[in-house]
Amino acid sequence: MNRRINSDGDRNMSRIPIHTRRDFLSRGLGLVGVGSSIPHFLVRTSLAADKEEREGRIIVSLLLEGGPDGLSIAIPHGHDEYYKARPKLNYSKEELIRLNDEMGLHPRLTGFKSLYDKGQMALVLGTAFPNYDLSHFVARDYWEAGNKTDTTGKPGATGWIGRYLDHAFPDATSPTLNVAVVPRRFPLILTGKKHQGVGLDTPDAFAYKGQQSAKELDLYRKLSELPSACPRDDLDFISKTGINANSASERIRELAGHYATPAAYPDTQFGRSVKTIAALINGGLDGRAYYAAQGIAVFGGYDTHADQKGRLDALLGELNQTVSAFYEDLERCGNAKRVLTFTFAEFGRRVKENFSGGTDHGLAQPMFLFGPGVKGGIHGTQASLTDLDPNGNLKMVDDFRRVYSSVIEKWLCAPSETILGEKFPMLDVIA
Repeated sequence: MNRRINSDGDRNMSRIPIHTRRDFLSRGLGLVGVGSSIPHFLVRTSLAADKEEREGRIIVSLLLEGGPDGLSIAIPHGHDEYYKARPKLNYSKEELIRLNDEMGLHPRLTGFKSLYDKGQMALVLGTAFPNYDLSHFVARDYWEAGNKTDTTGKPGATGWIGRYLDHAFPDATSPTLNVAVVPRRFPLILTGKKHQGVGLDTPDAFAYKGQQSAKELDLYRKLSELPSACPRDDLDFISKTGINANSASERIRELAGHYATPAAYPDTQFGRSVKTIAALINGGLDGRAYYAAQGIAVFGGYDTHADQKGRLDALLGELNQTVSAFYEDLERCGNAKRVLTFTFAEFGRRVKENFSGGTDHGLAQPMFLFGPGVKGGIHGTQASLTDLDPNGNLKMVDDFRRVYSSVIEKWLCAPSETILGEKFPMLDVIA
């Protein structure tokens, strides 16, 4: 399985004989990190992406870790029940950002409103998974896999975007089709069987540093600049893939490490992660799927069981600034039309506030989709604030896989039933 490779793992890999394509894939490529060592015979080719690949459509997934309170993000201010259930945590009609007579946005989401006014933000209400689980880890796997059978750590498990890449690019050998910028495990959502992806903490962490001398380093650089060679057998495949990975590491470090932009990303882990994604897209990397997560640098993230308002204000302010800067940056370089971004989380929160100034794990939550390719507006209906499930949770309005189905069919132009394993009626969220 493809995950990050530490220095010891890299040195061990260089000593293990790799004779076939199966050997290579079974050990996994993963992140070629600082101190990594690749066998010196991997010298056939360099990273190259043709114009058609560079101009292909891209999908970016943003995890809002912890389970954000949807009723404080997409606020049903037209429902009196909201104010009755939230005497301390509500947002008044005067302070929220009004979308219509029923719904509004959190006061910090001013950039979301700007995208909404341009028709470049779709808000989908009441999404969830049937027969849900309120464990952070189990619920996240549901959203990332798109089913209950593929789970993190299970041999052969894949995510729905990973399966899409396997289907759409069966013969591609680039290691950078799917890139996660996150300081932890490579996410299930991007994991495929053929395309296992690369993950990086920072641009500097993704670099080839395996040479033992200046002479060898110079040789590697010269060889990696050679034209691509057509693989003749499994050994050629290994050589091609290995040099692709190392050329990719140099390319990513160059693009992200020296990226300059007037777009004002927040100087936070999440802000820097999304800025890196923009650098790779605007720099012409051949990636088709990217991932970042918000909340992992904040204790509990969006898991606001107590003192919710202050933490949510900070997190949503960061999210707003990051997404706004991202699309400003993409537009500046002519790439906004290529990129669809969506948010997801493990679950939502309960309707009633608790006695600690917070909210507990719930069910239905809103999703946001961004970009010129979305059908802007509010989709779905606000779940009843009084007809709740036995645990006091909002009931599901739409299976979130209806959103996935729409994205797969209308944005990625692939058969959703093949990717998701069953057919779901589409929601009209793609232009």
